[in-house]
Amino acid sequence: MTASLEELFTAHLQLCGVGNDQLVGIIAEHGHKADYVQAAIAGARSLGAKAIVLSASSLSNPTLPPALHKNGRDIPALLAAAGECDMVVDVTVGGLIHSDVRTRITGAGRRMLFVAEPPEVLERLESTSEIRSRVEKGRDLLRAGRTLSVTSAGGTNLTADISGEDLPITCQWGYVDEPGRWDHWPSGFIACFPKDRTAQGTIVLQPGDALIPWQRYVRDTVTLTVEDGFIRKIEGDGVDAANLRDYFSAWDDEAVYATSHMGWGVHPTASWSAFEVYDPRSLYGQELRSVAGSFMWSTGSNRFANRETPAHLDIPMRACTVAIDDHVVVRDGKLVN
Repeated sequence: MTASLEELFTAHLQLCGVGNDQLVGIIAEHGHKADYVQAAIAGARSLGAKAIVLSASSLSNPTLPPALHKNGRDIPALLAAAGECDMVVDVTVGGLIHSDVRTRITGAGRRMLFVAEPPEVLERLESTSEIRSRVEKGRDLLRAGRTLSVTSAGGTNLTADISGEDLPITCQWGYVDEPGRWDHWPSGFIACFPKDRTAQGTIVLQPGDALIPWQRYVRDTVTLTVEDGFIRKIEGDGVDAANLRDYFSAWDDEAVYATSHMGWGVHPTASWSAFEVYDPRSLYGQELRSVAGSFMWSTGSNRFANRETPAHLDIPMRACTVAIDDHVVVRDGKLVN
């Protein structure tokens, strides 16, 4: 690294518009990521802002059932304090991405930034105006489109309905400089939530694709049959298919089989080999989500369909072709400019 964690936070908070007389709230979990908390405090203060730390015993999602935790719904004091801040920095272990904590903070017009990756990744995956431009271009294409289709030489052939002016779209370029905006530092990713129960077709996972938050690469070919937005078959003779079948069935919840958001990465310096280069358990996996030309889809939670479940997988895939109507945005895993 060429910069300290404090220097990284200072520069990034400045990019987010933090300045004099603003109040930055840092949401953290007791005993976790104290260095990030201190760096965020120091960064805010160096820019003339004030900082407060909002701590809770545990805010992160479980990864296996039973799922008893509700991601902060029982901590109204934290929400009340966050509502007084100009910007909120989320340095919890699992993030408040799928919780109503995030929804209520941004719904009140507050900026919110999630930070989970190691310092080396934060520095290498710098946020730029070029990344933002690529994301906004993808957003405009999604808004104008009617059908999202994904194909691959490995057998993937999936379509989903994205028509309508109210299509929910997630734009991630890594910083928050607008009221009510949430983002994940670092990022370079565009995704949408297709109309619920419209995804149809086949997804074929190939060795080298990724499973998040399992934080590992796929080892065996897995064929997933999607009908009316839900995974109906998981076929394959290897360990991955067996583990996916076991994982989904363990929840005893139909919602875990649902498809959720779908999109593609645009970050020019994100690397697919991150799980090999770093300790994968030290990563949140945002780098693989953001690799330029990757296709990423998810399962489970979809707040726009009033579907909540802690069982949520993000699955970045390589070598796919992604098209919006007749406009190809990714061809064979390469971003089309």
